[in-house]
This record gives sequence, C-alpha cells and structure tokens, in this order.
Amino acid sequence: MADPDVKQLMDGMRATLEQDERAGKLAGLSVSDLEDAMSHPKAAPVIAEIFAAEQGSVQQGEDAPDFTLPWLPGSAKPGVDVLSLSSHFGTRPVALIFGSYT
Repeated sequence: MADPDVKQLMDGMRATLEQDERAGKLAGLSVSDLEDAMSHPKAAPVIAEIFAAEQGSVQQGEDAPDFTLPWLPGSAKPGVDVLSLSSHFGTRPVALIFGSYT
C-alpha cells in the first residue's frame, strides 16, 4: 500500500479537530501539535500500516463478526457460561461498552 497523503488527511479532519480542541477533547494537544506530528517523515508509513490493518475490519453497514465471551463472575444466568453475539441476532440490539480506568 502506498503511503497516504497525510496533508490531505489532516485537511479532511481539520474542522473536527478544531471543534474537539475548543471542547478540550484533545488531551492537552493542539491541532498544530497534531499537524506537526503528522508531518514527521515516519508518520506516513505508520498511518499506512494502520490503514492496512483496518482494511480487514468491519465497515459501516456490515454485520459484526460473531464472538463468544465469558460472563463476569456472578452475572451469568444459571447454566449459561458464555455470551455469543449470534445468540442475540435478530432478537434485540447488543451494545458493547469499552472503557479504561487509567
């Protein structure tokens, strides 16, 4: 895969980034900090690697791949050790919430 045009990427994200900066959502960074980082000579190959990894990911409108997870201790129904996404297909929405406490 050819290296992406990081200037074009930055230009495409600029309005959203500026809005996020005004709202304090950039963790102390500024849009110019991000622009400086993306203009680094090693940025384009790293971004290309990330894009290549995302090509195999689910795209908007596609079904999510099935997965099975263990229930948290004490939260499982009797006789049910795991939760599979496919067991809820067509019955009700499933929301996955990820977070960090760091």
